[in-house]
Amino acid sequence: MSQDDMIGKWPVTFNRIITAIALSPRAEANLQESYRIAKKFQSLLILVHVGNRDPQTESGLKALIQKVGIPEDSFELHFMSGDPTMAILQAADEHQADLLIAGALQKEKWLHYFKGSIARKLCRKANCSLLLLTNPSVTPRPMHRIVVNGSDHPKTEDTIRTAIYVAHSFGSQKVTIVEEIDPSSVKFRPEDDRSLLLYNRECDRIRREEHRRLEGVLDSIPNTKDLLVEDKCLFGKKGYTIGHFTQSSRADLLVMNSPDTKLGFLDRVFTHDLEYILSDLPCDLLIVHTTKTKKEEEV
Repeated sequence: MSQDDMIGKWPVTFNRIITAIALSPRAEANLQESYRIAKKFQSLLILVHVGNRDPQTESGLKALIQKVGIPEDSFELHFMSGDPTMAILQAADEHQADLLIAGALQKEKWLHYFKGSIARKLCRKANCSLLLLTNPSVTPRPMHRIVVNGSDHPKTEDTIRTAIYVAHSFGSQKVTIVEEIDPSSVKFRPEDDRSLLLYNRECDRIRREEHRRLEGVLDSIPNTKDLLVEDKCLFGKKGYTIGHFTQSSRADLLVMNSPDTKLGFLDRVFTHDLEYILSDLPCDLLIVHTTKTKKEEEV
């Protein structure tokens, strides 16, 4: 089965992709990345410029689009005014975007962390999935390895499904599903040889249970033989552990659930698992938007 045939069978697709466009030093790299991604997903690319619409700016933007080589029937160009974050979010809602692409600092400075970058604000308020690019490039970059969170949450199946959809679209080689387990969930403490044995047995039991749970999730998701999908159960602090694993495994993309609630200032002081990732991005980050919650699943 061809890649195009596979994409047509996925219940989750990114049909409309939105990104900001500006006349800046990184503009060509950002636009090249966004266009390549849109081509992989066979999507319409919606370009939004936040600022005045004058002949000079419009001419410059169209010249940039032409330089990148985007066909006229593959994009829309819109002009917005006001606060950049709110303008991009408004445009995403108005044009019913499935995915919003934005640049992001790989490691934020302390002051910038607490003030909040545009990418961080988008993460808190976007009503669609969000792809943060840490190092946009004019030349194509491979996406061989993808890491996705496998937490026991109603959103996770959609997130894993999206990660595998992305892997097929980009011809990736491997998807690793990482389940982070709080060490305090293990009731035994390794204080001597006997307690160490009991501790290890309990950890193995938890790993087996999580492996069975993730196998059940994967049973309902399309896959092909040329994509390796594996799962890992890691004990450690949520957010920090998957971020460290992603970095050490040299993954090209990390895929995470969207937060259940809109993140605020207190989430940055008392760190939310996603905030660990946002403060020190190990690679490009895809946050899969879904409104499903545990309470809704119970209903």
